[in-house]
This record gives sequence, structure tokens and C-alpha cells, in this order.
Amino acid sequence: MLYEGPFHPRPPADRYAIALEEANDAVSEYVRFVRDNDVGNDLVDEIELPIPKPLLIEAFTLVIAAENRPDIRALLVKAGLTLSQYHVGLGERIKVRPIPAATRYRPSNPNLARKFACTLLLTATDRTRLTEIYQNALKRGRH
Repeated sequence: MLYEGPFHPRPPADRYAIALEEANDAVSEYVRFVRDNDVGNDLVDEIELPIPKPLLIEAFTLVIAAENRPDIRALLVKAGLTLSQYHVGLGERIKVRPIPAATRYRPSNPNLARKFACTLLLTATDRTRLTEIYQNALKRGRH
């Protein structure tokens, strides 16, 4: 006789399905957040995220590994890489907009220019780290 009460552990397949469903929900919530808040290429404080960044990275990793369709996997990786734009303690959002080629840019606030340069470097480093994480997820998903 099997007892399916609250103290009976779920089979591993059920736990995976629940984790995948929660990961899909987290990814969907993040994508809606980015769309609704017009994030674009801006650099944003992590505190604005609807879900903590480490949990979102884990959710993207799980969803990417589970996805079978190459086009959807590519879109998931692209969306997951935008997490590199979020940084702890950044403060006010930094708008990233191109300057017309004919304009000579001179920052009015050297401290802000330095903060921007440092944050941009952190963004590139984090993007590289996330690329490796998601590439590993792609490899796991193919096996």
C-alpha cells in the first residue's frame, strides 16, 4: 500500500517538473518586468528586479537546459544575458544611449563618467560569466 500523504517524499521526476514550472514562471515574470519597465540597454540596480538575480540565473539555466527548440533556446539565452545589466548597489539607473557621431562628448560630472565606465566593465565581465553558465546549460540539455 502506498501512502500519498504530506510526509511522503515526491518522486524525483515530480520534483524536477515542479522546479521547471517554477523556473518558467520566474523567467516569464522577469521578461514581463523588462518589457514593462523599458529597461533597454540601461544599467540598473539589482534591487529593482522582481526576483533576486541569483534565482533568476538559476531559473534561466534550468529552462535553457530543458528547452528542446533551438530558436527558443537562443531567445532564452539572449534574455538571460540581460541580467548582466543589473548590479548590486548601483543606485539610480544609468541610461545608456548612443551619442551622435558628430557630437563631441564631454562628461559634465567626472564621477558619474567614472561610475559609468566601471559599471560597464562589470557588465561585460558578468555577461561573459553568464554566457559560460548558459553554454553549460545548453550542453547539459543536449545530453
